[in-house]
Amino acid sequence: MPSSAHVPPMKKCWDAIPFQNGCDVPTGPVTRPDLSQKVQKRLRWPLALTRGGMVLERLWQVGWPLASVILVTIALAGFGGLRGWAVPMVLVLAALIFLIRATRRFVWPTSGHALRRLDDNLTGHPIAAVQDDQATGVGDAASAQLWQAHQDRMLARLDEVQAAPPDLRVAGKDPYALRLIAATGAVMAIGFGPWNSTTPTGTQGAAAQVAASWEGWIEPPSYTGQPSLYLDDQPDGALTIPKDSRLTLRRYGDPLALAFTGSVLDSEAGAASSLSQRITRSGTLSIDGPTARSWTLTALQDTPPTIRPSGPLTRQLNGDFTLNFVATDDYGITGGAVIITLSLDDVTRAHGLSIDPEPRPEVAVDLPLPYRGARKLIEGTLQENLVEHPFAGLPVTLTFVAQDGADQEGDSQPYPMILPARRFLNPMAKALIEQRRDLMWNRANARRVSQVLRATLFHPEDLSLPEGIYLQLRGAIRRLEAGLAFSDVAGGVPGDLRDEVAQVLWDVAVELEDGQLDDARARMEEAQRRLEQAMRDGATPEELAELMDEYRDAMRDYMDQLAQQAPEGDPNAPQPDNAIELSQSDLDAMMDRIEELMREGRTEEAMELLDQMRRMMENMQAQRGGESQRPGEAARDELRETMRQQQGLSDRAFRDLQEQGQGSQAGENQENEGRDGGQGRGQSHEGSGGEQGQDGQGGAQEGQDSQGRGGDPGTSLADRQRALQDQLDAQRRNLPGAGDPAGQAARDALDEAGRAMGQAADALEQGDIPEALNQQADAMEAMREGLRQFDQAMANQQARENGQQGENPGESNQASDQDPLGRSASGRGGATSTDSPLGDTDEIYRRAEELMQELRKRSGESDRPQLERDYLERLLDQF
Repeated sequence: MPSSAHVPPMKKCWDAIPFQNGCDVPTGPVTRPDLSQKVQKRLRWPLALTRGGMVLERLWQVGWPLASVILVTIALAGFGGLRGWAVPMVLVLAALIFLIRATRRFVWPTSGHALRRLDDNLTGHPIAAVQDDQATGVGDAASAQLWQAHQDRMLARLDEVQAAPPDLRVAGKDPYALRLIAATGAVMAIGFGPWNSTTPTGTQGAAAQVAASWEGWIEPPSYTGQPSLYLDDQPDGALTIPKDSRLTLRRYGDPLALAFTGSVLDSEAGAASSLSQRITRSGTLSIDGPTARSWTLTALQDTPPTIRPSGPLTRQLNGDFTLNFVATDDYGITGGAVIITLSLDDVTRAHGLSIDPEPRPEVAVDLPLPYRGARKLIEGTLQENLVEHPFAGLPVTLTFVAQDGADQEGDSQPYPMILPARRFLNPMAKALIEQRRDLMWNRANARRVSQVLRATLFHPEDLSLPEGIYLQLRGAIRRLEAGLAFSDVAGGVPGDLRDEVAQVLWDVAVELEDGQLDDARARMEEAQRRLEQAMRDGATPEELAELMDEYRDAMRDYMDQLAQQAPEGDPNAPQPDNAIELSQSDLDAMMDRIEELMREGRTEEAMELLDQMRRMMENMQAQRGGESQRPGEAARDELRETMRQQQGLSDRAFRDLQEQGQGSQAGENQENEGRDGGQGRGQSHEGSGGEQGQDGQGGAQEGQDSQGRGGDPGTSLADRQRALQDQLDAQRRNLPGAGDPAGQAARDALDEAGRAMGQAADALEQGDIPEALNQQADAMEAMREGLRQFDQAMANQQARENGQQGENPGESNQASDQDPLGRSASGRGGATSTDSPLGDTDEIYRRAEELMQELRKRSGESDRPQLERDYLERLLDQF
């Protein structure tokens, strides 16, 4: 609501009274009711504090230039800048000017000013509101109630009133922050000025100290991790610092009042204001002046790091090796590596290693270092796998090298060892790896490697290579021979071709070694063979333990497979008298004994027990009373044999095509060998007719199908291709699985393969070998598809038979179907009272008695091995 007030005449701001607004204000007091005693009590302290803040604000607004002059005077006095009369006179004159200016502009704030400042700082101006009177509606009761509510609300706001803060901001008047520069200089002068000295004032030393001052510090190298030393804080006397620490000295004021001397200084400081250098030797350092200081500095030489291998070398079957090491340094290790160098004097220079190796850079392997913490002492472990490196399997020396922050290196004594290589137990894989080693030793071995590989693959059917392996090796041989024929590298092949062929040989060897076997029994036999081979080769205990675990897993898989296969024969049929059932605990006991013998180094006894275990496994009871071939197994074997023969025809056709491109008659290539090692001639690689090689040695060949028909390279192969087509057609007609969609798909795929074989035969008769190769490749692909569909048809048939058998409740023999361990053929749980191998019939008891007598008889035969007799005694102890 508006309030009534009498407004007197106006005058300028410096005569302002309460509630000034703008520059012109009333010259007399405004007529307003006085504040009540209750309100004045509430506003007493906030009003007093606000008025004091306004006094400080107005003093600083007009007096900050004078304060800056005073601070500059203090700074100059502390650093000796008041010498002479000019500077002091200028400072005094500036101080007088700013003092007069401040005095003229300062206005003392009144209580009214403080009241208005406090009211402006509150929301809604409650102080002015409580001083107002109701202007209209005085006689109206509703208006009076509304006005009273407004007054009560304003009074409530005064309950939490606080003093208004002063405004000390002068940045707009001092844009260059001169006041802050002066304050900084004054603080520095107060902290480091002459009044902090112990020299009595008024003496000559005090005057000299005012005229000059100094500061200095020593910074150790950053890699030491030590803090900087401020010399003024260090007591006189001995001081130990790292070598190559940086010394920095500075002096201020009169340069002749102070002098830096000492034997650690590389040059005289002279009149220079500062000095900075590396401390490379021990010596003295002195500060000559009013407050003389002196130190004896000892520069510690940074010792090179030390490192050495610790503990034995351990290796795994896959080529991983670990070797512990210990590295120390006085300040910390910053890096490390292992340098692997070939020990050429220790290499057995035979076969492909008889020539000098190609120059190769040293192998550097970084050492693992901790990410956090101190590195003064590191106990780490080197873990590496270099099985594919050309040095793998050869004598090398390991040299451990450690580095510190000063770029100093420390190395260990050479550690001789055989660089761990992957142990290949497959004979073919071992041969390929040996040729790869010779090729990587020196590319001049390329011709020898290609000849050895060609001789190895001359009878691929005798090697039982997986599909695709033979073609990969043939491709590697052809690339080597092409590189030798067309490369301009003297005595070898280009480096990229050598590396490519070496990678192919490695991949094929790994595939042969780690190739997955579908049959659990085959996996078990392979694991046993690898274990026996490792014992013969003197493998390490770690490798033998790894192979033993592999054999255990394969044995368990085989036993599980036997348990899951349902017996098909009559369970009541008589069993052989010498049949022995082995439990899993018996097998585990024998394997534990084998592992114990290997740990004790008794490899011969371990191999004997392993062979005995193999014989026992062969004599175990098989499903259906013996090993029988599943339906369709014979047909599958015949199809695989046909596909192998087709692969052989493709290889012979390709060799004929290669020799035609070289200008030779089929079978007359100078590097073409017959089956018995002689040079084949004119027989399309069959070498029949008893012809001899050019070296005079007998080269008689088998030549079962080729008759050498007058120099046409494709005639004999065409006849064999026709015969193979007829053979496949007969197999297709007799293929099991009729009525099954997968079986029909298998027949369609084999029919397509037969048509491709016929087209290949036509191409061979016409001498178009490239077209014949394409058709033969299509035939092999169709045969592979036919085999896949045939396997699916057999699986479907087996599933149907199992389902029908499970639905027939009249099959009384199903409940007694058991595996060799006496468990249910359904695989649900172990042996129980209802599916025990020993029933309640008299025939079973009679057979059990005969078995016990046979066991007693064999255990008493002294010519049997002791291990077998111990096993028989353990069996008898159970009964």
